[in-house]
Amino acid sequence: MRRLFVLLVLGAISAWAAAQSQSLNVKTGQWQTTLTINSGGTLAMPEDSMAKLTPEQRARVEAAMKQMSKPKAITRTNQDCLTQDELNRGTPFKPDDKRCTQKVLSSTSSSLSVEQDCSEDSITTRTVMSLEARNPELVNGTGTTTVHSEGHTYTSKVNFTSKWLSGLCSNKSR
Repeated sequence: MRRLFVLLVLGAISAWAAAQSQSLNVKTGQWQTTLTINSGGTLAMPEDSMAKLTPEQRARVEAAMKQMSKPKAITRTNQDCLTQDELNRGTPFKPDDKRCTQKVLSSTSSSLSVEQDCSEDSITTRTVMSLEARNPELVNGTGTTTVHSEGHTYTSKVNFTSKWLSGLCSNKSR
């Protein structure tokens, strides 16, 4: 999940650039992102998948889903590399994922809101990201991911700050 939010943050920057039909005025290179994620709700696996499990496996899966469903807040700091190619590509999501649709909700010279809706079997997911580039070295934003499955809903809300560190990327950020 950590990697997903970091990719969404950096990808949202790329989407903003594409929506502007010019490169976003942020620097490429090593970025550090601090995320605060609040999540909770109930999780469910599709019933046809659960039916394939042994009673012991099903009990373990149900216990894990119950544990994961408890409200929680976590803060993480990650480093990732933003390349000019990624900045020019212009989508925070996998554009080749046929199960998902993406769209820019609003775009100005300093802000962007994007949305992705996905559907697979009985699971639907909606992710909405909004960001503001304060300057070429600082981006703030928020995001919400809501998952619906088998009558259950699980939501993660993220607040993030991304700051540029260097024009050179470290090998560990890829």
